[in-house]
Amino acid sequence: MDATHTGQVTYSGPVSKGVILLKIKLTAPNRVEFKAGQYLAVLIPDAGKVAYYSIASSPNQRSEIELLVKEDKLGVGASYLFSLKEGDEVRMQLPMGDAFLREDSERNLIFVAGASGASYIRSMIHFLDESKQLEHRIIHYFLGCREEDELMESPYMHALAEKYRGFHFYPALSHQEDWEGHTGLVTDVVNNVLPDDMSEWEAYSAGSPAMVKALADLLIDNKKLNPAHFFSDLYTPEI
Repeated sequence: MDATHTGQVTYSGPVSKGVILLKIKLTAPNRVEFKAGQYLAVLIPDAGKVAYYSIASSPNQRSEIELLVKEDKLGVGASYLFSLKEGDEVRMQLPMGDAFLREDSERNLIFVAGASGASYIRSMIHFLDESKQLEHRIIHYFLGCREEDELMESPYMHALAEKYRGFHFYPALSHQEDWEGHTGLVTDVVNNVLPDDMSEWEAYSAGSPAMVKALADLLIDNKKLNPAHFFSDLYTPEI
């Protein structure tokens, strides 16, 4: 695979337990056009391999790419990206993916992420916030993690919920007892919170393949969601 873009690391730092935010300034070329929800391939030097990551930044940031990278000592991609320091060069191919935010739609939205799948949702929420679309759309964002310190950008999401009447954030933890919020599987929280008729909505999801499939089945079979309005790079329901 050949690189389409080269960039230079400008920042690397933790954002939650085991996850870093990596900022990469594009250098050749120095801009890119992409859609919120697309992903890229990072070319791993001397390994002949690539690693795929959702683009976590808003497409309004055309000269810089942000990635959220979960630590994985057995994964060559994560090990490489965790090793990068300010000034290091990164070679990438982008953009990729068809499960991007449909900008021509004004439907209300369901976002569901499991752990590091929040990277996929982050790009769309930041874009909607910057585009002033959160003022007139209803959004339900469900984020499932094991423990509270794994939640990504929780203060920012709660601030959006305070600012916009139609934005609702539901963090759910599956392995923490001293937690007063939603608990258990994130799909169970979705089932309990959302009404039975979501036929006029759109849904976007990222996480484990099993979670995404379970969510698609739940929304389509039990909540009347149109299969054509469910988007994920991990799972495509039959239409």
